[in-house]
Amino acid sequence: MASSLQHVGANQTIAFDRVITNAGDSYNPHFGAFIAPVSGIYVFSVSLLSCPGHTTAYMIYKNDVLISYIYLMTEPGTSQYESTSQTAVLQLQKGDDVTLRNHDGDECLYGGHYSTFTGFLLWEDLNEPGIVGK
Repeated sequence: MASSLQHVGANQTIAFDRVITNAGDSYNPHFGAFIAPVSGIYVFSVSLLSCPGHTTAYMIYKNDVLISYIYLMTEPGTSQYESTSQTAVLQLQKGDDVTLRNHDGDECLYGGHYSTFTGFLLWEDLNEPGIVGK
């Protein structure tokens, strides 16, 4: 994330504005969603840096289902930064989406290339049923 996000709304999807590698265009930076191009096992990793004085939680979602919380806590009124990270290994079907969302309203997430979101295919599900009638 290149730019910091200010006043992020409750349950707002976090869209990462700097995409370095996006093979197959699976990540949509406008909506902040990774959409599985094929069924399989995927790995997602999130690293976040808080803005000074902000305590907040973020959440990893799969198709609107909460998978995990990520918590950042800093001392209010200080210039202290805190970082945290989370990794999730998820089984996805083609078309499933994974997003990172803010928990509380009016929060801040530091950009400056410190906060990152990564997703990649670890193992494709080759047992997917074929097209019937071929």
